[in-house]
Amino acid sequence: MALPLTVPTSFVPHPGAASVRRRSDLSGAFAFFGYGILGFVLILGIGVFIYSNILAAQQASKDTELNNAVANIDPSTVVDFVHLRDRLSSGEKLLGAHVALSNFFSALNVVMPSNVGFTNMHLVETDAGRVTVEANGLAKSFNALAATSDAFAKDGRIKDAIFSGIKVQGNAVGFTLSATLDPSLVAFVVPITTSTATTSTAKVSTTTTSTATSTP
Repeated sequence: MALPLTVPTSFVPHPGAASVRRRSDLSGAFAFFGYGILGFVLILGIGVFIYSNILAAQQASKDTELNNAVANIDPSTVVDFVHLRDRLSSGEKLLGAHVALSNFFSALNVVMPSNVGFTNMHLVETDAGRVTVEANGLAKSFNALAATSDAFAKDGRIKDAIFSGIKVQGNAVGFTLSATLDPSLVAFVVPITTSTATTSTAKVSTTTTSTATSTP
Protein backbone atom coordinates (compact mmCIF):
# COMPACT_ATOMS: atom_id res chain seq x y z
CA MET A 1 0.00 0.00 0.00
CA ALA A 2 1.48 3.35 -1.02
CA LEU A 3 1.80 6.14 1.59
CA PRO A 4 0.31 9.56 0.94
CA LEU A 5 2.69 12.27 -0.13
CA THR A 6 1.94 14.31 3.02
CA VAL A 7 3.05 11.59 5.43
CA PRO A 8 6.80 11.71 6.13
CA THR A 9 8.67 8.56 5.33
CA SER A 10 11.00 9.01 8.36
CA PHE A 11 10.82 10.66 11.79
CA VAL A 12 14.50 11.66 11.73
CA PRO A 13 14.75 15.51 11.38
CA HIS A 14 16.60 16.87 8.41
CA PRO A 15 19.86 18.68 9.36
CA GLY A 16 19.19 21.50 6.90
CA ALA A 17 16.19 22.83 8.83
CA ALA A 18 18.25 23.69 11.97
CA SER A 19 20.95 25.48 10.00
CA VAL A 20 18.34 27.55 8.16
CA ARG A 21 16.69 28.51 11.47
CA ARG A 22 20.07 29.49 13.01
CA ARG A 23 20.98 31.58 9.98
CA SER A 24 17.64 33.35 10.20
CA ASP A 25 18.21 34.21 13.88
CA LEU A 26 21.69 35.64 13.15
CA SER A 27 20.33 37.73 10.30
CA GLY A 28 17.66 39.18 12.60
CA ALA A 29 20.26 40.08 15.27
CA PHE A 30 22.54 41.80 12.73
CA ALA A 31 19.59 43.68 11.31
CA PHE A 32 18.59 44.88 14.78
CA PHE A 33 22.18 45.97 15.52
CA GLY A 34 22.41 47.78 12.16
CA TYR A 35 19.14 49.64 12.76
CA GLY A 36 20.43 50.68 16.22
CA ILE A 37 23.63 52.12 14.72
CA LEU A 38 21.64 53.89 12.03
CA GLY A 39 19.34 55.44 14.64
CA PHE A 40 22.32 56.58 16.74
CA VAL A 41 23.99 58.17 13.70
CA LEU A 42 20.77 59.98 12.79
CA ILE A 43 20.37 61.33 16.35
CA LEU A 44 24.03 62.38 16.41
CA GLY A 45 23.70 64.14 13.06
CA ILE A 46 20.60 66.03 14.24
CA GLY A 47 22.44 67.08 17.44
CA VAL A 48 25.46 68.33 15.48
CA PHE A 49 23.20 70.26 13.12
CA ILE A 50 21.35 71.93 16.02
CA TYR A 51 24.59 72.75 17.87
CA SER A 52 26.17 74.24 14.71
CA ASN A 53 23.12 76.46 14.28
CA ILE A 54 23.44 77.63 17.90
CA LEU A 55 27.14 78.44 17.40
CA ALA A 56 26.39 80.29 14.17
CA ALA A 57 23.75 82.38 15.94
CA GLN A 58 26.15 83.21 18.78
CA GLN A 59 28.89 84.17 16.33
CA ALA A 60 26.50 86.41 14.43
CA SER A 61 25.50 88.09 17.70
CA LYS A 62 29.14 88.64 18.70
CA ASP A 63 29.97 89.99 15.25
CA THR A 64 27.12 92.46 15.55
CA GLU A 65 28.29 93.59 18.97
CA LEU A 66 31.88 93.97 17.68
CA ASN A 67 30.75 96.00 14.66
CA ASN A 68 28.68 98.26 16.90
CA ALA A 69 31.63 98.75 19.26
CA VAL A 70 33.96 99.57 16.36
CA ALA A 71 31.42 102.02 14.94
CA ASN A 72 31.26 103.83 18.32
CA ILE A 73 35.04 104.33 18.54
CA ASP A 74 36.15 107.92 18.16
CA PRO A 75 39.15 108.08 15.75
CA SER A 76 40.59 111.12 17.55
CA THR A 77 40.62 109.15 20.82
CA VAL A 78 42.50 106.31 19.14
CA VAL A 79 45.08 108.76 17.80
CA ASP A 80 45.54 110.27 21.28
CA PHE A 81 46.07 106.82 22.80
CA VAL A 82 48.63 105.93 20.11
CA HIS A 83 50.55 109.17 20.77
CA LEU A 84 50.44 108.51 24.52
CA ARG A 85 51.75 104.97 24.02
CA ASP A 86 54.62 106.27 21.87
CA ARG A 87 55.53 108.90 24.44
CA LEU A 88 55.49 106.38 27.27
CA SER A 89 57.65 103.96 25.27
CA SER A 90 60.15 106.71 24.47
CA GLY A 91 60.25 107.80 28.11
CA GLU A 92 60.84 104.24 29.25
CA LYS A 93 63.73 103.84 26.81
CA LEU A 94 65.29 107.14 27.93
CA LEU A 95 65.00 106.26 31.61
CA GLY A 96 66.39 102.78 30.96
CA ALA A 97 69.49 104.28 29.32
CA HIS A 98 69.85 107.08 31.89
CA VAL A 99 72.86 106.86 34.21
CA ALA A 100 72.18 107.98 37.79
CA LEU A 101 75.07 108.00 40.26
CA SER A 102 73.09 108.61 43.45
CA ASN A 103 72.96 104.87 44.23
CA PHE A 104 76.73 104.62 43.76
CA PHE A 105 77.51 107.45 46.17
CA SER A 106 75.02 106.05 48.69
CA ALA A 107 76.76 102.67 48.48
CA LEU A 108 80.16 104.30 49.03
CA ASN A 109 78.81 106.08 52.08
CA VAL A 110 77.64 102.76 53.55
CA VAL A 111 80.46 100.41 52.49
CA MET A 112 83.62 102.49 52.89
CA PRO A 113 85.21 102.94 56.34
CA SER A 114 85.14 106.45 57.74
CA ASN A 115 88.95 106.66 57.77
CA VAL A 116 89.20 106.21 53.96
CA GLY A 117 88.29 108.87 51.40
CA PHE A 118 88.76 109.93 47.80
CA THR A 119 90.56 113.05 46.64
CA ASN A 120 89.33 112.81 43.03
CA MET A 121 87.21 110.47 40.96
CA HIS A 122 86.59 109.90 37.27
CA LEU A 123 83.62 107.85 35.96
CA VAL A 124 83.44 106.65 32.35
CA GLU A 125 80.69 104.80 30.47
CA THR A 126 82.11 102.46 27.85
CA ASP A 127 80.58 101.64 24.47
CA ALA A 128 79.31 98.36 25.93
CA GLY A 129 77.29 100.29 28.54
CA ARG A 130 79.57 99.46 31.47
CA VAL A 131 80.55 102.19 33.91
CA THR A 132 84.12 102.19 35.20
CA VAL A 133 85.60 104.29 37.98
CA GLU A 134 89.13 105.62 38.37
CA ALA A 135 89.85 107.38 41.66
CA ASN A 136 92.66 108.55 43.90
CA GLY A 137 92.28 108.51 47.67
CA LEU A 138 93.83 108.50 51.10
CA ALA A 139 93.52 105.94 53.88
CA LYS A 140 94.52 106.40 57.50
CA SER A 141 96.47 103.13 57.47
CA PHE A 142 97.17 100.01 55.49
CA ASN A 143 94.65 98.15 57.62
CA ALA A 144 91.96 100.70 56.70
CA LEU A 145 92.78 100.19 53.01
CA ALA A 146 92.57 96.40 53.43
CA ALA A 147 89.22 96.79 55.19
CA THR A 148 87.97 98.84 52.24
CA SER A 149 88.99 96.12 49.79
CA ASP A 150 87.19 93.49 51.88
CA ALA A 151 84.08 95.68 52.08
CA PHE A 152 83.98 96.05 48.29
CA ALA A 153 84.35 92.29 47.84
CA LYS A 154 81.54 91.52 50.31
CA ASP A 155 79.17 94.09 48.82
CA GLY A 156 79.74 92.78 45.28
CA ARG A 157 78.41 95.83 43.45
CA ILE A 158 81.83 97.47 43.01
CA LYS A 159 83.45 94.78 40.89
CA ASP A 160 87.07 94.04 39.96
CA ALA A 161 88.34 96.63 42.47
CA ILE A 162 92.10 97.02 42.07
CA PHE A 163 94.13 99.17 44.49
CA SER A 164 97.43 100.31 43.03
CA GLY A 165 100.00 103.07 43.52
CA ILE A 166 99.94 102.48 47.28
CA LYS A 167 102.44 104.73 49.05
CA VAL A 168 102.82 106.59 52.31
CA GLN A 169 101.98 110.28 52.11
CA GLY A 170 102.70 111.92 55.46
CA ASN A 171 100.38 110.40 58.05
CA ALA A 172 98.17 108.69 55.43
CA VAL A 173 98.43 106.04 52.76
CA GLY A 174 97.73 107.13 49.18
CA PHE A 175 96.21 104.78 46.64
CA THR A 176 94.59 104.56 43.22
CA LEU A 177 91.38 102.61 42.66
CA SER A 178 90.09 101.17 39.40
CA ALA A 179 86.80 99.21 39.34
CA THR A 180 83.67 98.41 37.38
CA LEU A 181 80.24 99.31 38.73
CA ASP A 182 77.29 96.95 38.80
CA PRO A 183 74.41 98.23 36.60
CA SER A 184 72.19 98.48 39.68
CA LEU A 185 74.46 101.22 41.07
CA VAL A 186 74.01 103.46 38.04
CA ALA A 187 70.45 102.60 37.03
CA PHE A 188 67.74 105.22 37.35
CA VAL A 189 65.26 104.35 40.09
CA VAL A 190 61.89 106.04 40.34
CA PRO A 191 61.84 107.97 43.62
CA ILE A 192 59.35 106.89 46.27
CA THR A 193 56.49 109.36 46.60
CA THR A 194 55.32 110.74 49.91
CA SER A 195 52.11 108.70 49.84
CA THR A 196 54.02 105.47 49.18
CA ALA A 197 56.46 106.21 51.98
CA THR A 198 53.60 107.00 54.36
CA THR A 199 51.86 103.74 53.47
CA SER A 200 55.06 101.74 54.02
CA THR A 201 55.66 103.46 57.37
CA ALA A 202 52.10 102.69 58.45
CA LYS A 203 52.55 99.02 57.52
CA VAL A 204 55.79 98.80 59.50
CA SER A 205 54.17 100.50 62.51
CA THR A 206 51.20 98.13 62.36
CA THR A 207 53.50 95.10 62.19
CA THR A 208 55.57 96.36 65.14
CA THR A 209 52.46 97.01 67.22
CA SER A 210 51.09 93.54 66.46
CA THR A 211 54.38 91.93 67.44
CA ALA A 212 54.56 93.89 70.67
CA THR A 213 50.98 92.95 71.54
CA SER A 214 51.53 89.23 70.95
CA THR A 215 54.67 89.17 73.12
CA PRO A 216 53.84 87.84 76.64
